Amino acid sequence: MKLPKLNLGLCRQIQIGLVCNLMMLGCGFHEGWSTSMIPKLDGNDPTITVTPDQGSWIINFMYVGVGLTSLIAPIFMEKIGRKWSLLSGTIPLTAGWLLLALGQHHVTLYIGRFLAGLGCGIAYSITPVYIGEISSKKTRGPLGTMTAVLINTGMLIVSVIGLHVSRFTLGIISVWLPIIFALTFVWMPESPLFLARTNRLTEAERALKWSLGKDNVLEELQQIERTISKDKTHTVGILISFKRISERVNRKAFGIIIILLCALSFTGATPILAYQSYIYEEAGFDVSTNASILVTGCAVVIAGICCVCVVKITGKKTLLLIAMPLCAVSLGTIAIFFTFWSYRIDMPNFRWIPTVFVVIFVVAYGLAINPIPLAYAGEIFAPDVKLPAAMFCSIFYSVSTTVVTKLYQVLRETYGTYVPMWTLASLTIVIWIFIYLYVPETEGKTLEDIQKEMAGQDKKPTDASVINS
Repeated sequence: MKLPKLNLGLCRQIQIGLVCNLMMLGCGFHEGWSTSMIPKLDGNDPTITVTPDQGSWIINFMYVGVGLTSLIAPIFMEKIGRKWSLLSGTIPLTAGWLLLALGQHHVTLYIGRFLAGLGCGIAYSITPVYIGEISSKKTRGPLGTMTAVLINTGMLIVSVIGLHVSRFTLGIISVWLPIIFALTFVWMPESPLFLARTNRLTEAERALKWSLGKDNVLEELQQIERTISKDKTHTVGILISFKRISERVNRKAFGIIIILLCALSFTGATPILAYQSYIYEEAGFDVSTNASILVTGCAVVIAGICCVCVVKITGKKTLLLIAMPLCAVSLGTIAIFFTFWSYRIDMPNFRWIPTVFVVIFVVAYGLAINPIPLAYAGEIFAPDVKLPAAMFCSIFYSVSTTVVTKLYQVLRETYGTYVPMWTLASLTIVIWIFIYLYVPETEGKTLEDIQKEMAGQDKKPTDASVINS
């Protein structure tokens, strides 16, 4: 029996995807760390106890680091390359885990989370670029979608492990992820596009031959040369790039992305996932808190996979318009339950409501609100404003996530769980209206089509003025 010939190119592409996404899995570990560890720091950790205010800042300092890194990562990767930028990100990720494992003061945990944010910011900014530049046309889509799925998978794994081990043990287990990534990724080639841009054509050819698993890469080299030539034609200075934000089409694109980033942050997924154990314990449902956290972790992973499968059928906007009301209804239902609870109206037959509707909320969030805004960010901006757009998106997300997490903690501590739930439900409804009115559908459209649609209101006056002249 003759065995089928091994597709070396496909094997190399899978290898690249697995190694690169080890870092994203590690970032998922940092994202999900607070779900299991914040409750333990509230009196169950043998070396440190933190106040609710300190706990909220432990959560938030990671996003401060992500926002700061977003300012320098795009410049960093153009100076030293994609590969060495990613490898440099393992330093703060590793240091962050060690501080989170060994820290005996809340300030040490602040620093650990901040360093984790620096590393995650590098990974979030540069990994998609590296994968996009070194993968083939056939594997680019699947390798790209693996990123979001593995972040969610990392959140699930670390939450489950963290429920059963100490903070120290979790940190020592997790610190091996950036180390293993560094030891394996150091053997991967640099991006061929970056090598060609820096006039290292022989190395670029070698990188293409290895990553694609074939000797004839003339077509790919020519494509890279065309890309570089086009980039040089359309390249503008950083100051000009920022000035072009004031153009109407770009202002509209920024308005759209603000709406979508508000959906990402102000639906409240970050504080709800971080504080979900408090929600379950306060409701007193018979199912254990650990089991509920496991279910929500699985739900967000499955929902992310489903998004990849259905988004081309439904379109991005339609999926958002379905998911946002589900989130609002879920938050509102939880708010109603805790409103009755605050008036000491016992409902023993309805204690399942918070657990079930948190799961529904997480499914809706993972299905559309988590993955789609960042997909829009890559589609609606013209090449000459992509750098300021990327910086703005990262900073806006970091600031808004910090604000909503802190707001949730303050409102919960001051008034009870029902107040932040009503607040988030109301914000979700308002954002849904803005999405319906102002966010266009981009699925299946080119950048040119999207730009024309956003400039549509300008076209008639402009044509008229030309005729009159």
